[in-house]
Amino acid sequence: LSIQSCVSPRDRSIKEWEALEKQNQDWEVVKKDKKEEPTWIIYTRKIAGTNFLEYKIEGNIESTPEACFSSFKQDIHDLADQSSKKYPTYEIVEQSKESLLTYVIHKEPFPFKNTEMSVRYRFLSEADGSRAVQWTEAWDEYPVQPSKKLKRVQTFRGAWYFVPVSGQSCKAVNSVQFDPLKMPLLLVEPMVFNFLKNGLQDIREWTGK
Repeated sequence: LSIQSCVSPRDRSIKEWEALEKQNQDWEVVKKDKKEEPTWIIYTRKIAGTNFLEYKIEGNIESTPEACFSSFKQDIHDLADQSSKKYPTYEIVEQSKESLLTYVIHKEPFPFKNTEMSVRYRFLSEADGSRAVQWTEAWDEYPVQPSKKLKRVQTFRGAWYFVPVSGQSCKAVNSVQFDPLKMPLLLVEPMVFNFLKNGLQDIREWTGK
């Protein structure tokens, strides 16, 4: 199961993303918070002409786009600082104001091999205060010899968008896309739902400190 964003995020501005979201209305609600006023909603749609499915979670966060963006970015640095010989390991290979290149090894449950990823994060901003983080695989930028002990994740793409709505709050959207590789949705969707819900909850907790 490989996770990636709705389209390749390279050179995608926040305004372009918002315009596409307004044009593409074929989303189907698949799960939502059971509260009277849901704090999150998960949608899905199929990508025409491919085997990929797309999911996204939407929810408001009582914090600014800048705070949400900064907390996500800080978490990457914290993971890199805490890394040791035990998995997971995060290595920051290259960084600048606009992007971050990482090499990551994740521990997977037995009997699966641990996975390795090379990921490029790109940081975007707009004049209205919107912020975004987009990531994609970067094996061409950081080539590593394949290891028989590790399973290489060839594609890993995703994006967070934080758009101001009022005062000190923002709308947060995390969209992902993956090829289920013949795995039944009964097994795939619970993993995707947890991935999306946990990501949103993490940022709410980080910015609420």
